[in-house]
Amino acid sequence: MQLWVKIAIPLLILCAGIGLAAGLIMAKEKAEKKPREVVRPVVEVAVAAPGSFGVSLPTQGELRPLRETTIAAEVSGRIISVSPKFEVGERFAEGEVLFEIDPADYGAALAAAQAEVANAQLALEQEKAMAKQALRDWEALGEGREATDLVLRKPQLASAEARVTAAAAAATKAERDLERTKVRAPYACQVRAADAELGTFVAAGTPVAQVFSTGALELRLPVSLEDFTFLGEGAGAKVTLSAELGGERAEWEAELVRSEGQVDRTTRSVYLVAKVQPGAGEADQYLTPGLFVRAEVEGKTLEDVFRVPRKALYGRGQIVVVNPDDTVALRKVGVLRTERDEVVINSGLEEGERIVVSPMAEVIDGMEVEIAGEEVDAAGDGEIDGGAGPEGGPAE
Repeated sequence: MQLWVKIAIPLLILCAGIGLAAGLIMAKEKAEKKPREVVRPVVEVAVAAPGSFGVSLPTQGELRPLRETTIAAEVSGRIISVSPKFEVGERFAEGEVLFEIDPADYGAALAAAQAEVANAQLALEQEKAMAKQALRDWEALGEGREATDLVLRKPQLASAEARVTAAAAAATKAERDLERTKVRAPYACQVRAADAELGTFVAAGTPVAQVFSTGALELRLPVSLEDFTFLGEGAGAKVTLSAELGGERAEWEAELVRSEGQVDRTTRSVYLVAKVQPGAGEADQYLTPGLFVRAEVEGKTLEDVFRVPRKALYGRGQIVVVNPDDTVALRKVGVLRTERDEVVINSGLEEGERIVVSPMAEVIDGMEVEIAGEEVDAAGDGEIDGGAGPEGGPAE
């Protein structure tokens, strides 16, 4: 094959390809140019309005009686009488007899002590008469000299008076021992444990019963150190108690009476003590020692603060604010208190500003957003309601 043929064939193929490509390019339709569409996130906002916020401190505790006492026999003897009510759970009025110890020996001791008092008083009267006679004798025979105390029987008179005092004290003790043979309720109480039976011999100091007071109850309520700073006046504050009874919620009103005034080293909590007085309500019959209740302690009222849903927080102490031109900005705010569903803000926010309360995956300062709706806090209670929806950025 000639050389020129070898060179011509590839050139022809190349030219044919170039021509075909040029034809395809010429026949191609030109794409229509469209403006770039900017997608703006849709957010829900709420308008900030300051107001007051009454702090409520959540806690819990177990009811217990105001007083608990272990009753012990003060004298020895055999029990000869027991009240039919001396059983666990029974109630006694103050001063009512629980049981009685045999009083025979103590009655005899009282009689002997009273006889001793009479003898001592007789001896004292006799000594007074002898002292008067000694004074007259000395005045007649003393020749004007000064008489000694012994001559005038002053030591003997003092001794007789002391014997009267001692005899009277012994009689008082004997009378008190006789009275102690009747073991009485120290106050209006209910029996927790009864360990005395008819015919049992008890020694002085032997525990025979455990009782606790009826009527008002108290409970210890632990609160964190942070919550304690919001307590306000303390004693006299209102406390709301609640418990689930038979599937229904029961509530009672109690009163804060004191703080124990020290921090528990284990829990770093401060214990408050509240008192509740059972009434005549149907649920009040369940107000008994040992009942576990939840409590809400009335705290301070915060003024000029903003209540913001927790889902409005973005990061640590930040919220997203929508500017007048519908662009967003991250704002550092002062979180005064954190509740279960909301936070209380006291700085970094102005009245009328719009706050994003819907989730945003990413926030860039100056980013444009589209407003889905606004809800103004017309009541002015400081609460911002952003509507339902999942929580936004990582709330604190």
